Amino acid sequence: MCLLENVDELRAEFPVMERLTYLDMAFGNPLANCVRVAMEEYMEAFQRDGVSVARDRAYGVLEEVRAKFAALVGAEASEIAFVKNTSEGLNITAAGLRMEAGDNVILNELEHPNNTHCWNLLKEKGVEIRTVPQREGRVDVGDINAAIDAKTRAVTVASTTNMGFRFDLERIGKACHEESALLVVDAVQSLGIEPLDARKAGVDVFSASAHKGLLGPHGIGFLYCSEEALREITPPYVAGISYEKAPGTGESMLKETAARFEYGNYNYLGGHAMVPALGILEKVGVENIHSHCLELANVFREGVGDIGVGVLDSPVESERTNIVAFRVKGRESGEVRQRLLERNVMLSAHYGDLRASFALFNDRSDVETALDALGNIVGR
Repeated sequence: MCLLENVDELRAEFPVMERLTYLDMAFGNPLANCVRVAMEEYMEAFQRDGVSVARDRAYGVLEEVRAKFAALVGAEASEIAFVKNTSEGLNITAAGLRMEAGDNVILNELEHPNNTHCWNLLKEKGVEIRTVPQREGRVDVGDINAAIDAKTRAVTVASTTNMGFRFDLERIGKACHEESALLVVDAVQSLGIEPLDARKAGVDVFSASAHKGLLGPHGIGFLYCSEEALREITPPYVAGISYEKAPGTGESMLKETAARFEYGNYNYLGGHAMVPALGILEKVGVENIHSHCLELANVFREGVGDIGVGVLDSPVESERTNIVAFRVKGRESGEVRQRLLERNVMLSAHYGDLRASFALFNDRSDVETALDALGNIVGR
């Protein structure tokens, strides 16, 4: 048993738990009280002191967040850029990676569409897009690695897919680097839920929004770009803050850090929110959160099977996560979701299937409540 000892304290920090059994972290996190307070304090300062004063203070907060986040993922602060969301970071990477006709990029059939659209645009440059097929809900890492050759410029995968399949990043990263290809990761479903040491895992670039396991609001995210990958990616768009020495000064020089991928005004409000959000992860420990969520997901997974509902997880235990996808035979997923919501159980209907996803504030009572509701709906 690996459940968190302070889960009651955590539940109290998330008011949604007072009225819902919230099993929808893969869609988005509810806001913690401390995150809401931090946002309100910034807005009060903005209203009271004006934009220039509030913004000047916010710069220091943003650098604090950059450093905190870098420490969370085993990176240097210089390797972290602020972005709006996961998709923006992936688009920056795909558009900025220097490629030519005949090069190739490797995708797979389990990727979220937003980690395919930006790469498919490269076909117009003559870049080959290789998509590795899935086999019964999983993608074999051996199939991905077998697709890599001397013309591969990037392999892109989700650390955890939005339906709960976990990729072995270290194994893929090793194969990428043997051919001097970059491993580019959509990390939004795993960060804050599963520990990541980006350098140890062999990840060259990752992008993630803050509004899931990182416990932040919408509109802010992070792009990690290793020092080595920085040399391979040219910013597809820039603004004054992208430069160390801006054009018009007689000399032009982009920043030598990942901050070269930032442009215009920052999300100052989101930056303030991330201080307490990351503080929760620091206090609880992502390793502890991961064990806790896996334990709950495993209990739920077994319970779903016991009431005769088909679980869609990988048969390989190491490829399972806090997300449990399942399907009720003969029932439309949206209808099942709505009936669960009528019983105050919140989860997702996604791609025709159902998806429960567990977080640090869940406990065994949530699993029992959800299974009881689901059992009544399917008539166990």
